[in-house]
Formats: sequence, C-alpha cells, structure tokens
Amino acid sequence: MSGILVTGASGRMAAAIRPRLSDLFDEVVLYSRSSIGELEPHERLVLGDLSDGDRVREAAQGMHAVLHLGGKADEAPFEEILQANLVGTYNVFDASRRAGVRRVVYASSHHVTGFHSTDVAVDETSPVRPDTLYGASKVFGEALGRLHADKWGLEVVCLRIGVCRQRPENADQLRTWLSVPDSIALVEAALTADLPERYSVVYGVSDNARRFWSTRSAQALGYRPQDSADAFAAEFPTREFSSPYQGGRFCEPGYAGGTW
Repeated sequence: MSGILVTGASGRMAAAIRPRLSDLFDEVVLYSRSSIGELEPHERLVLGDLSDGDRVREAAQGMHAVLHLGGKADEAPFEEILQANLVGTYNVFDASRRAGVRRVVYASSHHVTGFHSTDVAVDETSPVRPDTLYGASKVFGEALGRLHADKWGLEVVCLRIGVCRQRPENADQLRTWLSVPDSIALVEAALTADLPERYSVVYGVSDNARRFWSTRSAQALGYRPQDSADAFAAEFPTREFSSPYQGGRFCEPGYAGGTW
C-alpha cells in the first residue's frame, strides 16, 4: 500500500506498531507534538497539534489510511479532553474525508462501556455506558466515524482497546489485558482486512479466559490473539476484579486520572 498517517506517533502503542507499518506501507507519516528520535528511511515526521485542523489536513494529503492513536488517554479536565479528543478527532476525520483517505482506524477504548457490570458479557452491540469524560469522548469519536462512513463512504474501524501492556500488572488485567504483539496484530487486521461492513467496532483484548468482551467482530477481520493473561494468573493472590463495574477505578466518582 502507499501511505499511512499515524497520529499520536510519540506514544507507546505507535512505537510498537511502527516497524510493522514500515512493512505494510511505502510511506509512514508520523504526526506528533514533539520529536520522536531517529526515523526509518520511509518515515516522515510532521510536528503539530491535533487541534490545528489545517496542519492535520496537510499531513493527510495523499494518504491511503490513517491510524488515529493521538489524544488524551486518561481522564482529565473537560477543556483538555475537548481539545485533544473531540476537536482533535473531528480534525482527523474531516482531514481524512477531504484528502480522499480510504480507511481510518480509530483508537477508541473499552471505557465507552465501563459502567457495565462485571457479570455481563459485552460486545459491539451493547449500549454505551462511558465511565469518564474520557470514555464519553471516545463515544463521540465512534459517532464521528459512523457519520463519515455513512455520509461520505469512509471505511472506519473503531478499536475498543483494552489495557495494552508488556504483561498484566494487576489482577484486574487478567480480564482486560491486550499484549503488545496482539495489539500489533489487531491494528494490522484493522488496516488490511476486507471489511464485512464499511463501519466496524471491535474490542481489542488478548485471549483471556476471564475477559468481559466478545472478540467476534475482531475475528471477522482476521484477528487471532496469540497471548493470554491466564499464563500470569498465578502471580496474583486474588483474582477478583476490584470494582463491580468493568471500568474499574475509572467508575469511581472522584477519579480524576492517573490510575490504570
């Protein structure tokens, strides 16, 4: 394929996926607010903020796909959420439409359904129940994706990503963990699969026996997780979830960010 624009290019998930994107695309344009070090020969850095619509539109020109990883990834004051996750995500979808991009893969979050009970199995058809302003901003992003797919024919895949870490860090993550290799496989599937529909919502989680979320729609894209948090279960004395809700601490009334 030709070119891909990656927002949030200085983040942890982008760093993990960049080598694979270099295999899949002739040009990888990295959009970031700050420098990200040494680039591969076919990578190009564009410095800019997601709130700068003109800059985002410039970066999207000539791209085949956009991988939108940028934005605030935790709870924060509304003004910060507004600029990073609402204005920024609007700018990405608008730029993609205007530039004739074929597909946008949007990093949503499992926190769009965080207030579902831990004893409920959730899939992409379950009602949204965001647990934070952050989660609500991801609902907005998914709705923008639906609009752009229905109205302007953009292909959109929304990834409701679990907790992506090298290994589970607590007992809660025995349910929510997405391994780094599985995250790479998930993004690749979302970028390259023949989509069953123009708009898709999929949960990004490893093959954890205790997971809350269905992987049916992800499997329809060809995603086959290879890792499981079950291999780490013996490391945690208690395996009970810390909250009655799937969003964990994000559901607490006083939660203001900083704890995963």
